[in-house]
Amino acid sequence: MEKIELKYREVSSDLVKKVKQEPGGEFISRCYQCGTCTATCVVNPFKDDFNPRRIIRMAALGVENVLDSIEPWYCAVCYLCTERCPRDVKPAAVLMAIKNVAANEGKVPAAFKNINENIAKIGRLFEIDDFTNFMREDMGLPPIEPIDEEEIKKLISGTRFEKIIKGEESET
Repeated sequence: MEKIELKYREVSSDLVKKVKQEPGGEFISRCYQCGTCTATCVVNPFKDDFNPRRIIRMAALGVENVLDSIEPWYCAVCYLCTERCPRDVKPAAVLMAIKNVAANEGKVPAAFKNINENIAKIGRLFEIDDFTNFMREDMGLPPIEPIDEEEIKKLISGTRFEKIIKGEESET
């Protein structure tokens, strides 16, 4: 994944339509670019290239390469922007809609693919090993029990998540 390059001449009206079809994306047109989302963002002070206002604007303008960028994926989904947005744009939901469009087109950053594959395979972000349980015991915490992998397979079977993980869902 790359940083968003500002190529405003490469636009598509289809992008806005795709974002609006995703849950939460229908509010993208309400945004008048006040910047409240970026000003209240907990990620922005630590990640200068994460600017929710700019990402939403680029998607609203139909700048296709916003889907190729890792930037929308930085959102911590803390909803501070949504709480403070004066136009009720629901910026966190719009960013999620942008990520959903990217995922539908097979444009998921490698790190997030690994996370999703782990969730699909083991039901967690990462494997719990003996060392982790040893450290928990040392802190007075109970061990983490293994997850029934068959139960995880049943839970995601037939879902959109499963199709995306397998690379079966794509609109490209």
